[in-house]
Formats: sequence, structure tokens, C-alpha cells
Amino acid sequence: MWSDRYNYYNIQFDEKFSQKLNKATVVDCLLETGILKQTNHQTFTNSDNFPWVDIVLVETYDGNFAASDLENQFVTLVAIVCSKGQDIDQHIYIDAFKQIANKLNWKLYLEEDDDGNENVEL
Repeated sequence: MWSDRYNYYNIQFDEKFSQKLNKATVVDCLLETGILKQTNHQTFTNSDNFPWVDIVLVETYDGNFAASDLENQFVTLVAIVCSKGQDIDQHIYIDAFKQIANKLNWKLYLEEDDDGNENVEL
């Protein structure tokens, strides 16, 4: 999805969501960064020392998902929304998200870039 206000990133094993990780593993990885805090069983937001971000942990087979009161035990997608304003250096986000992806042995994707390219691997 393209927006002039937000960037949408995904951390996942591959474009087919073919690997599941235990949710506790992913939660621990996100909390270890020191830049995120958990807001409920499947969502995270930024700590005070990091620009605005909203993260959802989901188990999906095709990329579609919705927030739920039911706890998932596995994660196939870390869906990320963050600010895209000119005053925010996207490398701050990208560097942090790449570190998370590397720790999980997954990849970081930008859903759509400003040129209309989709699922751009970073």
C-alpha cells in the first residue's frame, strides 16, 4: 500500500509466508531492541526514544490479517506502519527493522515504494 504519510514494511521469511516462528521468540526479539514496547498480545509501538511506529504480529497465509482478541501462538508476518514525513530519516527505521529481521533470519520488505514497485526487499 502506498501513502504519502506512512511507510508500510513487512518482516517475513519470504513472500509466501512459509515459515512460522513461535510468537514468544518474536516478542522477545522486539523487546530486546529497547526501541519498542508491547501494547497488547499482538501489537507494539515505539518507546520514547524512537519515532512513531505501529507493529502487529500475525499468522497469515496470504498477507491478509485483522487485529484479534484471540492470541496467536505463531507469527508469519511482522506488519509495520511508520511515519514517512520529510523530517524523519527512513534509515532510522530501516536499520532497526533490518536488525530485527536478521535476528529472526527473515527479510525486510517495503510494501510499495514511491515508484509503484511492490514487495521491495531491503
